[in-house]
Formats: sequence, structure tokens, C-alpha cells
Amino acid sequence: MSHNSDVKKQAKDILEETLDREAVIVLARISEEMQLLFQAHPEPDRSDVERIVTGFFLEKGKSEEFIEDWIMTSLEYGRTRGLSGSDLPRAMLSDLGVFRFMSFLKDKGLTDEQITIVLTGAIQQAASGFSGPESGNGTR
Repeated sequence: MSHNSDVKKQAKDILEETLDREAVIVLARISEEMQLLFQAHPEPDRSDVERIVTGFFLEKGKSEEFIEDWIMTSLEYGRTRGLSGSDLPRAMLSDLGVFRFMSFLKDKGLTDEQITIVLTGAIQQAASGFSGPESGNGTR
């Protein structure tokens, strides 16, 4: 358990050192948007996810080729994790959330190693029942 605490502390330190308040708010917004997507689509099928992913990336100015590659990579990654059936579309939505977090952190200048620590810490926080980066203000 102490390793988990160390990673969570490292993640918190990285975020505090590298991100301003506005960036933390953006991360919280990404988290909320992804939660809303999962609530709106608790049992998405592949076409739902492809529509969501395509819409997101088109809004970001990504090419059709990029979108097709992203979808295929996400599918392949899910399959390598042993997922199939209804688990695969949910995993793809989850991949979109991770992609959004990673891209934002990369844009803010974090290194790949820092991003890995932050994402690992976030996963551990989520597993322990924590609801978001805004916990200090009394909301959960």
C-alpha cells in the first residue's frame, strides 16, 4: 500500500508543480465530461463509440485517417487486454478519456514519465473512491 501512496503523492506533487489553477479546472472538466458520456451511454455499442470518438476528434480538427487509426488502435489494444463483446466499446470510451488527459498534460509540458506517474496516481485514486481533483473544496 505504501507504493500506492508514493505514486499518488508523486502525482500530486507533479500536478502542483506544473499546473496552474486553470489547468486543474480543465482536467476536472475532462473528467466530468467523460463521466457524463459514461452515464449517457452505460452500455455503448461500437457504433455509439465510433460516433462519439469521431465527433470529438473532428471538433479538434483531426483527419479522417487519424480517427480511423485511433479507433483501430483502441480496438486492438482492447483485444490484447482480453476484452470482447460489450466490454470493448466501454474500454474504447475509457481510452478516449485517457487520451484526452494525456494530450492535455503533454500540451502543458509534462514529460512522458510525469504523465505516466500522474495517470497511475489517478487510477489509484479512482480505485480508492476519490471523485476528482477538486476534493479540496468540499465537492465530491
